[in-house]
Amino acid sequence: MKFSAIIVHALFAGAGATSTRSGGLGKRRKLGAKGGKTQKPEISGGWNTSPVPIAGIDNSVRLLKREGIIDAIPSSLCENQGKNVILVIGDGMGWEMIRAGAVAKQVVSELKSMGVDISTGASGALAAQAKAAFAGRTLSDYYTEGMPRRMCVPSDYTLILIALYLNNLRRSLSPISGKGSGLSFQELSEFHVVTTSIPFIGEPNDGNHYGPARSFIGDVGNHENGMGELILGPDGKPLVFDPRDIFKGGNMVLWDDVRGGTHPWDANYFVEMNDYPTDPGFDPEFILQHAIDSANSASSYANGHKTGVNMMGVDLYEQPLRSILQEAMTCDKAGGVMTSVPILHATPAAFITHTNNRNNGHQLQDGYRETKPTFALGTCASRYQPSDDLKQAMEPGGHLSSEFTFLHQDPAVLAEDFFTPLENLDPDDGKKVLACFGGEYSSNGNDNLPYRGLDGGYTERWCSKGIVGKDEDDVAIGVTPNSTICDHWPKEELKNIPKMHENTKAALDFLGKDDDGFFLMIEQGDIDWAAHANHMDDLLGAMFDIDDVVQEVKDWIAANGGYEKNALYVTADHDHYLTLLSHFPEAVANLIIDGKAKDITPENNSNVNAWSAAVGAGRHEDDSQSQTEHLEDFSTWTEEDIQRVAHFFGPRGSGGNGWGSHSSRPVVIYSEGDDGCLEALVGKGYRVLGTEVAGSPGKIDQVHVNACMMKQLFAL
Repeated sequence: MKFSAIIVHALFAGAGATSTRSGGLGKRRKLGAKGGKTQKPEISGGWNTSPVPIAGIDNSVRLLKREGIIDAIPSSLCENQGKNVILVIGDGMGWEMIRAGAVAKQVVSELKSMGVDISTGASGALAAQAKAAFAGRTLSDYYTEGMPRRMCVPSDYTLILIALYLNNLRRSLSPISGKGSGLSFQELSEFHVVTTSIPFIGEPNDGNHYGPARSFIGDVGNHENGMGELILGPDGKPLVFDPRDIFKGGNMVLWDDVRGGTHPWDANYFVEMNDYPTDPGFDPEFILQHAIDSANSASSYANGHKTGVNMMGVDLYEQPLRSILQEAMTCDKAGGVMTSVPILHATPAAFITHTNNRNNGHQLQDGYRETKPTFALGTCASRYQPSDDLKQAMEPGGHLSSEFTFLHQDPAVLAEDFFTPLENLDPDDGKKVLACFGGEYSSNGNDNLPYRGLDGGYTERWCSKGIVGKDEDDVAIGVTPNSTICDHWPKEELKNIPKMHENTKAALDFLGKDDDGFFLMIEQGDIDWAAHANHMDDLLGAMFDIDDVVQEVKDWIAANGGYEKNALYVTADHDHYLTLLSHFPEAVANLIIDGKAKDITPENNSNVNAWSAAVGAGRHEDDSQSQTEHLEDFSTWTEEDIQRVAHFFGPRGSGGNGWGSHSSRPVVIYSEGDDGCLEALVGKGYRVLGTEVAGSPGKIDQVHVNACMMKQLFAL
């Protein structure tokens, strides 16, 4: 069966029609096997007669009331003071990225305590001593979760299945673990797993690469907000949203504990090839299909509603939805966003704008102009920034200069002086701040704020631009690595740019002056950019940055009323498919000791998205190999690379850099000051377009996070 034909949601099928098209898993490689067909579940669709009754349009406040978390709905959100709410999002910061950052931070700390220079390494007796200390060091010395279950496997196949079933039952009934330690946010008291489920309208993308960017009025790239005809079924009636899972003919890509594992650290992901069977039904390719993107993911956090890929601040009919930041400002609270990437990139823009397409520059800029957040900081690059005319109006003498203070990167202004103009500004006086870095304000037009590598420096990293090889018919057949040494950021400009944690302190100090309180979203966006490039050196540096950011937030909270007056949430918008090998701590240590920290990303890296290249070559329509095997054909790491760096991206067997995209695997959230709201929503459902979507056992969803932030911000 062709990948492009999987889960065709009866766009042209009548009510009650039956389809044998599968749910988009593709084929998985059996352990130690090549190729092979996979049994596909049948899907029946009923677009125009949803089997689930309409329960009325929902919002976060009604959800809280329905679940008994609040006793009554106030007549106005603005009745009570509430807490300051701070949401920190690590873009792409899946559970395994957190573990990588936590372990690496502890390795670096221990090496420093031994006298090893992290940037240059060690030699002689010190190097020998350090390597001896880390010899045989494994992940189990830091984390107990995520390691394969050591079980005696009987030879009889029936007994194997019984043993696997009993072990899986034991695991499903055991308390949730996985919190880990080593980073500042892992010290927060509350921890939960969060699903990133998405609506699925119409046909899948080729190769099931991300969910379809489609609303009920068509492909979002073809029109602006609301400017399209309703999609009709064959009976001429508008399509009806079905909240069931896509495997049951519905319009939701829901999490499946059997195919994807009960938690992000499910031991099935860490089973070696040819070792022992995975749990029955588990499929390592399941999380490759129909992933969420940062736009609709952040939109769920921002407004508590589900929408389609590329969409933010609008519902599935492209009608605007108010974000928690906008609600805060309506109640005279301050509202801010700050990011390490462009200000109007997907995650921050979801709290400010209303657009059916994250790539629509003028809709993004119109949204910023209308919302006018109290504080906004990031890079000002490409279309993902406030318009030039608006920025000019904020300059001295402009018609917005009495309201806005516009700061931007300037070679004449040192980092320690950058925020001096904010010292006497107060949001209660109607003052607002826009701070721009990179783009036209940088010599090389950077899209990102400076971020370090594993060695703590901003120079000498592998920059990769792999070369896609093609046959005589111009069809891609593979990728050749092509890497050079480059710097994270122009050295001469580092002195002019505050560190991310310093930006955080400036934002908190300014917004904290508002007597009515504030909402602030902080994004470390470089984790995602690094993971797309399969670049562990960049990823670890970005993880160190978010660790510093959260520590800055915690320090500010401690000095400003504690968690009685503040609520802190730290989470991700989506996962990437990363797996650490058991000897990752030793591998990290040895590279640092040898003065080769940058080589935690192999020189053989390509920065080519393996599945995009494969789909471009039509591999999604080729059933002679599994998806994993197709990915391997477009990866460039060697087995020696994988063992040296002790990690790989993509499913096991796909090559070390065999993915480069989001996954549909749940993420995790750490919180403090939530007062039990998230815990009360574990396993609960939610509504999409007035229909009830089932919750996932042991987990919350992103829309629940919005509801609990609303509860804290407005003292509901």
